[in-house]
Amino acid sequence: MKRLLLFALCAFTFAACEPSEGTTPDGKLTLTSKAVMNFDKLGGTGEITFDFVAEETRQAAPVAVTCTEDWISEIKVNKHNVTFIVAANEGDERNATIKLTAGQDNIHVMIMQEGAALADVNFKATHLGGSYFGKFITDRGQTEGFNYFIILSDQQPSGIKTIPNGATQYRFDIYAEAGAEFSHKEVRIPVGTYTFDQQGLGRKGTIDGNPDASLLYDPNMSQYSFRSATLVVTESGINAEVILINGDVHRITYTGEPLLEDHSEDTYADVCPVSQYTDTLSFDVTGGYMYAYYRGDWFGTGHDVWFMHMIEDKSTFTGVYLIFNFITPKSTGGFNNPEGYLGEYTLSDPTKSLDWTFPAGRLRDDSTQLNAYYMYCVGGQIDMSKAAPIIDGSIKVEKVGNDTVITIDGKDDAGNDVKGTFSGVVNELDNQSVIAK
Repeated sequence: MKRLLLFALCAFTFAACEPSEGTTPDGKLTLTSKAVMNFDKLGGTGEITFDFVAEETRQAAPVAVTCTEDWISEIKVNKHNVTFIVAANEGDERNATIKLTAGQDNIHVMIMQEGAALADVNFKATHLGGSYFGKFITDRGQTEGFNYFIILSDQQPSGIKTIPNGATQYRFDIYAEAGAEFSHKEVRIPVGTYTFDQQGLGRKGTIDGNPDASLLYDPNMSQYSFRSATLVVTESGINAEVILINGDVHRITYTGEPLLEDHSEDTYADVCPVSQYTDTLSFDVTGGYMYAYYRGDWFGTGHDVWFMHMIEDKSTFTGVYLIFNFITPKSTGGFNNPEGYLGEYTLSDPTKSLDWTFPAGRLRDDSTQLNAYYMYCVGGQIDMSKAAPIIDGSIKVEKVGNDTVITIDGKDDAGNDVKGTFSGVVNELDNQSVIAK
């Protein structure tokens, strides 16, 4: 592939005299990003940043932007930057100029884009499918990025586990910086450039390079792994280039908003999800329904454990649902003390006493929530898009009148605060100490 000959382009600023009556003041515009911006053949999003020498000149000299090339689109002027989209290039190398004007100041930024080498296959996808998984745990720990599974196809995907007869599908397992809401109405793939990661470490801005994660299915149901791949997501489409193991170059384009409208799989348990929250999780429940089960010795440690769980609305089993294992000293009396769970708890530390502690929440291999977990139920079903293990902090259990009040000041495994209170009556009390744990 030919390389572009790069050259320095100065950002010219014309100094103006004191404006006379009726003229536009000098904007004193300065460029704070590069004067020459380079894009590969797949294009992508760009940003030009600028500033004013004197902020008060902004209103007198607002910034205007011009560009005559139609392959640069969606130009938007903000307070201190200009954003734009460079289209994929299927021809020779090309360049364009974006001009910023404020008063009598002008700045020129050169946009240069590589030409496209001939591809063995040029594929125009008509359908975008896939699924959103959020963050999850691998054998190396929690992934850094949020996982989106993308299918670019000439037929509507019927699900991520099946392929329509005769369809061509390019599959990309990507990790983005931003997460999405779990919704079957709309999941938007974050704008950005994603590059091939052979190790599949789940880092932001990467494509999982494992052969069973990112691959091509042809109409004969033959499967081809990628040697390398780049995928560019913009607000108006997706462009990708992959090199197969045999060296063939495939270029894929999809025009339309990057919405996973065809996704259909609930796969939370398959990928061992952890907290899907990206901000503080807060709640305040009154009049809830509580269960308290005494379960005897905690795995032969010489400490007792009370298992408590509670639901906001017992009649429909809907709303906030919490579970806790509370470890107490034997001196509290076990089941002979029906309120032996009252106390203040901190996270269990194996190097210290287990008295008045709670073990960190975790998800078992069979997707069972354990120890300390916040969940939300609808009609008896847990919504895994609203679930978070509590892995740190403090929990206070106290009696206020007839109610038991649980106050949580903790954190989930994504580092978000988990704060709230749940109050209600312990309606079910049982001795389950004979149950093997």
